[in-house]
Amino acid sequence: MDLLLLFTFSFGVGFGAVVTPGPVTTAIISESARRGFIVGPLVSTGHAILELIMVLLLALGVSSGLNTPVITTLIAILGGLLLLWMGLGMVRGAWIGRIRLPQPGDETRTLNKRQLVGLGMGATIVNPFWYAWWVTIAATYIVTAQALGHAGVLAFYFGHISADYLWNSVLSGVVGSGRKWISDGVYKWIIIVCGAYLIYLGIVFVTSTRT
Repeated sequence: MDLLLLFTFSFGVGFGAVVTPGPVTTAIISESARRGFIVGPLVSTGHAILELIMVLLLALGVSSGLNTPVITTLIAILGGLLLLWMGLGMVRGAWIGRIRLPQPGDETRTLNKRQLVGLGMGATIVNPFWYAWWVTIAATYIVTAQALGHAGVLAFYFGHISADYLWNSVLSGVVGSGRKWISDGVYKWIIIVCGAYLIYLGIVFVTSTRT
């Protein structure tokens, strides 16, 4: 497998993962209506920073230590509880009007660029699926990439995050371009639906530890 083929393969695998809704997707949808297209690239940058750390750790062979019943159960429980907390906070905030679109004259503070990068990191950290995917499926791909040396690992990494940047930018662009036509009521229900999905994910991960 040459570097270009590895990059393309990683892009395809990454694209399949990123289109699956999760906390990062929810963060982008909720913030793009307020800030527009820029949310996607900035949130992706925060996500990519953590994925670089994970790739480096896996290249050093730490996956065997992470992929144990105790660690995976702990990640599922803590991550699931965090998703429940985030989801409930979003639903409640939208329902009582604390989370809403800024109006002219409002002093509501939107997230700046650095905070949006941090949002990408935070949304990544609380997602148990992210850990599970990297220490199982992706760990195998890293071993294959290492056959091509450091260049192979980099090709895998950049192929993967390219899919993240592409999809997340398209998503924020679509949501951001329609923010002029998104009413307070529509935005309220967007946040409620996103929050409800996080609650669902949290329940799935917490209950999965019983099986």
